[in-house]
Amino acid sequence: MPTPTPAARAAGGEDLPLFDLTADGTSQALTTPTPTHDDLLVLDDAELTAVLDSLTTAQRDQLAAPYPARWLYPPEPGDPPRQVNVCAGCGGGCAGLRLVLDAAIDAVCIELMANPSATSTAAGCTVIQQDIRTLDPRHPGLRFTRRVMCTMPCIDWTRAGLGAGRDAKNLEILLDAIDQVAAHMGNVWVDGSEMCDHDDPADCDDACDDHMIEPSGVPITELWALVDDMTAQTAGLMLAPVLWILGLRSIGAPIESIVIEQSSALPETVQEYIQTELWTAGCEFVQWQDLDAAHFGSASNRNRAIMSAHWYRRPGPITIPEIRTNAALALGWPTDTRINTRGNRTTSGGNVFSLDRTIPAVTSKIRGWYCQATGRRFTIPEVCVLVGLPGDYPVTGSRTSQCQQLGDIFSPLVAAAAWGTLLGLPWPDLLRAYLARIYPTVHGRPDLAAVLFKARRRPTRVITDVEIRRYFLSDRPRLRVLAPARQEPDPVS
Repeated sequence: MPTPTPAARAAGGEDLPLFDLTADGTSQALTTPTPTHDDLLVLDDAELTAVLDSLTTAQRDQLAAPYPARWLYPPEPGDPPRQVNVCAGCGGGCAGLRLVLDAAIDAVCIELMANPSATSTAAGCTVIQQDIRTLDPRHPGLRFTRRVMCTMPCIDWTRAGLGAGRDAKNLEILLDAIDQVAAHMGNVWVDGSEMCDHDDPADCDDACDDHMIEPSGVPITELWALVDDMTAQTAGLMLAPVLWILGLRSIGAPIESIVIEQSSALPETVQEYIQTELWTAGCEFVQWQDLDAAHFGSASNRNRAIMSAHWYRRPGPITIPEIRTNAALALGWPTDTRINTRGNRTTSGGNVFSLDRTIPAVTSKIRGWYCQATGRRFTIPEVCVLVGLPGDYPVTGSRTSQCQQLGDIFSPLVAAAAWGTLLGLPWPDLLRAYLARIYPTVHGRPDLAAVLFKARRRPTRVITDVEIRRYFLSDRPRLRVLAPARQEPDPVS
């Protein structure tokens, strides 16, 4: 049986097996031999497409794994930009892009834990449930990535984790690892003279033109081994942004914009090391800011260190809109509600707070918080609303797991501000429209009674369009609106 040509296979409309048995029981190849990753990385767009078209679905899936096989192909004009989300959690960063900004993205989210992975999947993300330390960013399936978002766990930087990441020895190991990973990815600038006649940069020495060194190609396991001696394992994950961004750049990925979310307790030295590596790589704009979700309309505080970077332009810092949300009004609870967080136990910080404000940061312990007067606990939809998500966000798992995920979330409101700034979108308007949808009693249309008469000290329930229509179609006396002075009032028709 002759081997079919790529064109014949394409015309056939279905894939053929890799091998077939002859009459005497031996196998014969029916398809093009599967190329290696290195083979794909040296092909230009047209050659790459031709080679991929000559393969079967099984071969393409094998080459692309664990990423979508379509990501092996160059993007078509009009395709949404490809994005990798490292340690994506339950998808708060993606929610900022999709739900708040209504942005078209083609994202792959990488997350180790099962329940956050299931939540992100249910929310519409393409999720790879795997340890990022086992994945190599120098994969041909990632060659056309344009955006990167990193939201690594942060417990070791915080008081809850006893600040283990800030230990001098741990910091020394991490910073040294960042230096070494940058060198292995070729992110070292060599100053030379103007005299150079080498065609291959690998032949250059210190006397040659200014140039970057060649990547070493060291296996990913060896790079992650650089932080094995840290006693704060989640702190060691801060190696990920440098490894992934520079790794993607080393295979020619056209990275344009980057967002990193981390604890506000992240040491400035770590921030500066990451910033320096991006500047060295040629990134035009890199900036860290401490941002609290409560200033972007969240009903709860969440103060985080946010890094935003753009390779080709300088969008400037993220503007803080100072939009506030009262948690009691957002949930529809009485404004005199007081929440108990620790039962009868007392602490120096207290164990009761008023719901009539923007409340303290939501943590996994919200699963046990309750109304002091009634004993009522927050439902999961209410916890979603408190952190800036719609109440129907599909959080998966036990109540404990759901509260943990929502306590760890990258605020979609801050994510929208960061990405909106980088992408040049009118994000403040989009944010306010989103807040009006999830907090209609706080940021929705004005109360009709407050418009027609005097504004009350406390907002009343928002009157819907259906109720307004029903009122004016009824036989009851019509409302009258006072016209300007010296004019007779006109009836509302």
